[in-house]
Amino acid sequence: MTDITRAILIGIIAIVSLMVAWQLSAILLLVFAGMLVAALLDAAVRPLDKIVLLPRALIVVVVTLLIAGLIAAGLSWGGFSLWQGFDELWSMISKQATELYERFGEDLGDQLSSEGNSIMQDLLPNPADLFSQAGSIFGLTLGVLGNIVIIGFLGLFFAINPAGYRDGVLVLIPAKHRQRWKDAFDHTGQTLRGWLVTQLAVMILIGCLVFTLLTLLGSPDALLLGLLAGFLNFIPYLGPVISAVPVLLTLAGQDMTTLWIGALGLLLIQNIEGYVITPLLQQRIIELPPAWSLTIMAVMGVLFGPMGVALATPLFAVSRTLTQKLYIEPRDAGDTGRGHNA
Repeated sequence: MTDITRAILIGIIAIVSLMVAWQLSAILLLVFAGMLVAALLDAAVRPLDKIVLLPRALIVVVVTLLIAGLIAAGLSWGGFSLWQGFDELWSMISKQATELYERFGEDLGDQLSSEGNSIMQDLLPNPADLFSQAGSIFGLTLGVLGNIVIIGFLGLFFAINPAGYRDGVLVLIPAKHRQRWKDAFDHTGQTLRGWLVTQLAVMILIGCLVFTLLTLLGSPDALLLGLLAGFLNFIPYLGPVISAVPVLLTLAGQDMTTLWIGALGLLLIQNIEGYVITPLLQQRIIELPPAWSLTIMAVMGVLFGPMGVALATPLFAVSRTLTQKLYIEPRDAGDTGRGHNA
């Protein structure tokens, strides 16, 4: 087979693979989310593997049941009140946003012509119309729960025997390159575990700090907003901005002094997290350039929606690690070797 024929075949295979991946993108994102769950379970099980003299599969199942039990206990203890609080918070935010919109519209009406005012109203749609579609969001609950169950079982199966699934992929790699791919997969798993543990620690810390801030400011929804801030902090850069919107709208319903104090407090928390806490925790984790991370989030959001945004950063971390280990390092080592021989 000539080089031209080989190049054409490789190009055709690459194009067909991309087309198939695009058609199966929703399933592939679920599988990757399951891998994230498996990496988190693996991070929890690894220390126990060295202490507890039990089969790994049993340890993974016990840890999974323990986590599921804690979540179920938390939901049964305060789930109904949290759901009711979320409903009340949603109504309050929509009311507050509508009032701010009407006030902003009145101020503009005194200064702009009717044509300019209509343009601004097109650019700033009425929040009441946006929040009126909340019911359709809750109508997707069953599908979301189904995806969560699938992701959970995928994570459980991957975590029970990660080496087996890895070796199943390595069989497809030519024998002379198999060790390099194995090292790349192992390094990727290590990076993913470290990133997930770091994100989990930062999420808990941010949630506690936001809860403390809002409690000191007398917000009745401090617990709910703290949980929301913690969960959304899983999405770097964009998550804190999104979570700040309901917090500021809630504080705006109290008074302007509280709003300014809350805004400054959120700014201080996010700066401490971004410039002190996360860099300290990620000293041994791959460093992701912020500009490229935001670009990947934007692209994934356009292509795959909210799930794409949530998984964009770990996907970027995995892709960057594999590129580093499978292309950049072998290329540089080859260049160094040729330079030394010369």
